[in-house]
Parts: sequence; structure tokens; C-alpha cells
Amino acid sequence: MFIRLRTALLAGTLISIGAPAAAEPISLGEALSQGRAASPRITRAEAEVKAAEGRALQAGVSPNPELGLEVENFSGTGPYRNFRQTETTLAVSQEFELGGKRRARKAVAAAELDFFRLALVREVAALDYDIRIAHADLAASEARGALARETLDRARELSRVAKELVDAGRDPPLRQLRADALLAEAEAELARAAGEYVSARRKLALLTGSSDPELTAAPGNDEQPPTLPADTPSLDERLATAEREAAQARVSLAQAEAVPNVTASGGVRRFREGGETAIVAGISIPLPFRNRNQGNIAAARAETDAASAVLAQTRLEANFNRRDAELMVSAANERVAALSGPGLAQAEEAARLANIGYRAGKFALIELIDAQEALNSARRNLIEAQLDRARALAALARANAQ
Repeated sequence: MFIRLRTALLAGTLISIGAPAAAEPISLGEALSQGRAASPRITRAEAEVKAAEGRALQAGVSPNPELGLEVENFSGTGPYRNFRQTETTLAVSQEFELGGKRRARKAVAAAELDFFRLALVREVAALDYDIRIAHADLAASEARGALARETLDRARELSRVAKELVDAGRDPPLRQLRADALLAEAEAELARAAGEYVSARRKLALLTGSSDPELTAAPGNDEQPPTLPADTPSLDERLATAEREAAQARVSLAQAEAVPNVTASGGVRRFREGGETAIVAGISIPLPFRNRNQGNIAAARAETDAASAVLAQTRLEANFNRRDAELMVSAANERVAALSGPGLAQAEEAARLANIGYRAGKFALIELIDAQEALNSARRNLIEAQLDRARALAALARANAQ
């Protein structure tokens, strides 16, 4: 029963990773477009931009005027026991912000808005990087699965031929055991490739919001990202600069908030007993004896120092990451070119001739196995080299994102 179950599972694996997919393979461009439209990460970053826009709008609003009504001299004793001595005052007061508070608030809000807009761009770049890697991983797992299926087919054929030769007395029974062992190894390798394929498919489906049960990756994940001038600041560097500018703006705001505001008021007072009216006016200003906002100013300056340090570190890391990605892409291109050159064709021809020679009795089984293993190794190395190139290109695209 176990053998039948294993055979059924392998048959399903062969169909899923070896046979052509019914659905159209998704290209890298389509994966990027779908991922940006479906990702909650992008939705959250867009919402943060809208929130920053709202704060920027609110920052430029001045304080509202206040309407006050006062009634005095009633419900007391003597002549004030009723409402005949009542004085009623209707006044309007307005707080005037001094020290450039509104200008400082607007500067902080504008800097924060710039930061969140850049954060949205960075989130898109980070998502694109993840999708590029996932797309490359799925394409590589499909290639590994196809290679594992071909290896299994050859192992089955080799086992059949070895049995015929052993039955005919041309090979010792040990050759049959060796061929059967290779067949078992090929089945195990196909099972491993199938697991990797399912995991890679789920990862890309998660990032792109796809519900396609037959999602496959179209080849061609090797377009070169645009080259930027050496002095072009990276996206992370621009984001760190925006954070520093916002911190500097908060210092100005904290200093402005240390300046007291002035509140002016004016109104009309009515004396009920004689029916007279009079104008009242006033002004008030806090006395900054205890609270001069020293703590907030010190905190804002410290945050500016921290943001400046982050910017310096980010600049160093960005330069390293961009240069490292460029070197990795160059090395990966050379490796792919070398592995896909004449060596691969020679390995394919050697395996073909060894198979013919073994069937004709001119080569030993070990020679055929060596030739096939050399071919498999060459193909596996090419698949891994192509995957490394795709990953290096993804890293370079992330480093050059603007």
C-alpha cells in the first residue's frame, strides 16, 4: 500500500512541476503590478500619507475666537438679592500665536509629509524586491522540478535497461542493484523539488494576492535596472534626510512654543438697573516663570542629533549596498555565460553517447552514471547561477530605487 501511495504522489508531482501548466505563466511585470495593487503594506503606507496630508492641512489653522457671556451681581444679599443690579457682559476673545508657532507647525507637517511620501516609495521598492525574489525562486523551483523529472525518467529507463542486460547475462546482478538505487534517489529528489515548488508558489501567490492554484513564473527575470550616477542619493538616504529635516523642524517648533501667546478680548457690558451699556476690553499673557518648554527643546535637539547619525550610517550602507549589488550582478552574468556555454552542450553530448554506448555494451554502467551525473550537475549549476543573477538584479533594483 505504501508503494502505491508513493507512486500516486509522485505521479501528481510529475504533473504539477514537470508538465506544462494550464494557466498562463505570470511575468515579472505582471507580478509586480498585481502585488502593488493587492498588498496591505502599500495600503497602509498610502493611508499614512493621507494622514500626513491631513496634519499638514490642520497645521496652518489659527486658533478659533471664543464667545463669552458673564452675568454678575445677582442672587446675593441686600440690593443684590434679585436681578435689579445685574451686570451682563458679552465679549469675544482671540488668542494670538507669537513666536512663529503656526509657521513652525506648518514646517513640521510639511517635513513629515515628505517623509511619509518617501516611505511609501520605499515600501513599494521593498515589496518589489520581495516579489522579484519570489518570482525568481518559483522559476528556479520549476526548473529544478523539470530536471528532477528528466532525471527520474532516465533512472527508470536505466533500471529497465540494466534489468534486461542482467537477465541476458551481459551484466552482473550488482549493476541492477546500482540502477535501482539511482531510481530511488531520483524519486527522493523529485519529492524534495516538489516541496520547494509548492512553497515557492505559495510565497509568490501571497505577495501578489493570487488565488491561481496553478501559478507559474514566466522566465526572463533578468532585465537590467537603470544605472544611476555615482553621486545619486539612495532612497534610504533620502528618507533619512527627510527624517532629519523633520527633526530640525521640531526643534524650531519647540522653541516657538516657549514664547507665550497673547489673548485679547472685547465686548459690551449692560447695567440692568439703569439700562446703561459700556465697552469692556482686556488682554492676558502667561508669565513664563516655570514652564519655558526647556525639556521639549532639549528632546527635539537630541532627536535631531540621532537623525543626523542615522543619515550618516544610512549613507555609508547605501553606498556599500549599491556597489556590492553591482559587483554581484557582474559576477552572476559571467557565471551564467560560462555555465551556459560550450560546457553544457558537451555534457549533453557526453551523456547521449554514454547512453548509446552502454546499450551497445561498449561502456560500463558506472561510466553512464558519471556522464549523466555530470550533465545533471551542469544543469543544476546553471539553474542556481540564473537564480543568483535574478537575486543580484533584485538587490540592485532595490539599491537604485528612486
